[in-house]
Amino acid sequence: MKTQHTLAILLLVVSLALAGCGDEGGQADQVFSLRTGLADGRLAFIGVGGAIDGVVNPDLAVKAGERVRIELHNGDGVTHDLALPDLGRHTPLVMGKESVTALTFTASASGVYTYLCSVSGHRQAGMEGRLLVTP
Repeated sequence: MKTQHTLAILLLVVSLALAGCGDEGGQADQVFSLRTGLADGRLAFIGVGGAIDGVVNPDLAVKAGERVRIELHNGDGVTHDLALPDLGRHTPLVMGKESVTALTFTASASGVYTYLCSVSGHRQAGMEGRLLVTP
C-alpha cells in the first residue's frame, strides 16, 4: 500500500515537472483548455470554457503571430497527449486522471493544422481536431 502511494506521488511530481516540456514559455494571447473523455462512444478532446465549452474536438481559431497555449486535462485516466504534427509540436504524455500538460507556441503561418492524440489507436478512435490560423 505504501509503495503504491509513493509511486502515485512520484508519477504526479514527474507529470507536473514535464508539463512545461515543449513550451516556448512566456504569455499567451489565446489559451484553450481541452479535457480527454468519451463522446458518442468515441475518444475525444472536449472543450472547457468559453466558446468551445462542451464542444467535441473543437476548432481552435487563432491569428498568425499570436502566442497560443493549449492545456490538456486528463479526464478519463487513460494515457494521452496532444500533438500538432505539421508544426512539430507535442505535449508530454498525461497519465492518470486529472493530470495536466500544456503546449505554448507562436502560430507563425496561416493555415489549417490538425491536432491529435498520438497514442496508438487514439486518433483513429476519434481524438482529432483542427487549429485554424488566419492571417
